[in-house]
Amino acid sequence: MSVRIFISYRRDDSEGETGRLHDHLCNGHFSEDDLFLDVEDVGTGVNFKDAVDRAINQCTVMLVMIGTNWEASVDAKGARRLDNPDDMVRHEIRSAIEQQKQIIPILVRGAKMPKVGQLPDDIQALAYQNAIEVRHAHFKHDVEGLVGVLRQALTEAEGYSKTPATADSLRQKENALKELRFRLIGAVDSPLYAYRTQNNYLPVLGEGNPDANIVFIGEALGKAEAEQGRPFIGPSGEVLATMLKTINLRREDVFITNAILDRPVDNTPTPEDVAYYAPFVDEILNIIQPRVIVPLGGTGMDYVLKKYDMPEKGKKIGQLHGQLLQTTLPYGKVFIMPLYHPAVVLYNPTQRATLEKDFQRLKVFI
Repeated sequence: MSVRIFISYRRDDSEGETGRLHDHLCNGHFSEDDLFLDVEDVGTGVNFKDAVDRAINQCTVMLVMIGTNWEASVDAKGARRLDNPDDMVRHEIRSAIEQQKQIIPILVRGAKMPKVGQLPDDIQALAYQNAIEVRHAHFKHDVEGLVGVLRQALTEAEGYSKTPATADSLRQKENALKELRFRLIGAVDSPLYAYRTQNNYLPVLGEGNPDANIVFIGEALGKAEAEQGRPFIGPSGEVLATMLKTINLRREDVFITNAILDRPVDNTPTPEDVAYYAPFVDEILNIIQPRVIVPLGGTGMDYVLKKYDMPEKGKKIGQLHGQLLQTTLPYGKVFIMPLYHPAVVLYNPTQRATLEKDFQRLKVFI
């Protein structure tokens, strides 16, 4: 998992504030994997500098914690730490500047930004960065503002959002999905067509926003879905709606579909079923052009990973859930985040916390 936010700090300057900020950012805003903090992320026996350099190389944003003793901090011999080219904080900032990472100074304990003349030449660019003050008495409010800045920075740098469709483009997408739905209804060569007609089931292309930034791909239709012609209704749909609500989304904000668009015989999907409906799912994605594809469960995940020849193909959902993967489609960069199927909560209630935590990672796409 790639680090997205690197936190640089001096222990004798802002250790307490840094730990508090890290914990708050991990509490419903970002995952622990998104952030790098040396005491949390460098294991015993690991080369510290190598671990730091890897994290800086991966990150999108560096937060530089600056307290009242940051610039004047001295070593055991009384020499100012910043004057030492091997000072770790100086090294971190210098590396971020050289790699053109976005740097956000975080002022704590009433600290002020250091002036250019107070900084070594190789990190003087820090003095020109816009800082954010995080005050003890207004900690929650100030951090909420920081979270907004971070989400915007990550969105711009990592391409998580897309330009909303124009009115004409939106109508074209709606019409294209409508035509695709008619083709699905008339798919008499489907391996499930006879089973569909025998049971008076309906095929379900999906539903939701035709210009959604997030597309969820489940496994197959259940009995209730096939009878009512809607995806994810009943208990699993209720779990999905609850999870969406935790990140302030509604079903109509996203698009929900399945890897298999009919109900499988004996509720048992076959490779032939997946292969037949794959072109329909491909076309759904080509029409909507989401920035993130969220497979729900193993069948949807296998389809996506094999379709795009991802290096993670063949792994289990238990290994990949909540991880942010990346590929490129004809319309641009796309992120893939496999999640457990909502039904997992019905069979194993202890997994609710895991599913909810994974859903929090989708906040950056909103």
